[in-house]
Amino acid sequence: MSHPTKQNIATRLLIILSTMSCATVQAGHHEDIQPPAEPGQVIVVYQGACPAESVDAAIEQVKKVIAYESLNSPISYKSSPGVWADGRVGAVDIHRSMAAMEQAFAWQSSDNSWSAGYDAVAASCGITVEDFTVAIFEAR
Repeated sequence: MSHPTKQNIATRLLIILSTMSCATVQAGHHEDIQPPAEPGQVIVVYQGACPAESVDAAIEQVKKVIAYESLNSPISYKSSPGVWADGRVGAVDIHRSMAAMEQAFAWQSSDNSWSAGYDAVAASCGITVEDFTVAIFEAR
């Protein structure tokens, strides 16, 4: 067995340091990952089946509902339209709390324009609002 030369030792040291710095850089990017909701906030997910040829029209309708909400809702919350991998369409809302979500739901159910917008989303997919699933997640 030969003894390592100074050049071999330096090369090995450089490889080890490079490997360690790559691992540090890779681990460091995780520091920027933030939770989508803080403890106590509520995420509401709306999903409805939609034929592939109707998805774009449905998303445009969802965007109209969100624009209406942002101008008219007395309760502030965030909402994003989207399409799931299985083709379902809908939105994800984030509310400050369970009480804020309940206030937003009360406003939605009493606002005829909001209800008509939700109906239009469903109709663009050939379904009704009753066909949408609504899942509620409270962050802890």
